[in-house]
Amino acid sequence: MNDEYLTLEEVSKKLKVNKITVYRMAKRGKIPAFKFGKVWRVDNKKLERMIERKLNGK
Repeated sequence: MNDEYLTLEEVSKKLKVNKITVYRMAKRGKIPAFKFGKVWRVDNKKLERMIERKLNGK
């Protein structure tokens, strides 16, 4: 699988939070995610940038 887009399960492992939490974040637009059919995908590069900004307090 191309690691450019992650599943919600992969994101939950990366962020060390529950998969339901990631689903809610995606649904509310809190993470860079989109729904493709019935499946959610998260843009890994945008997620990394978002994490970096949060860690740097921006």
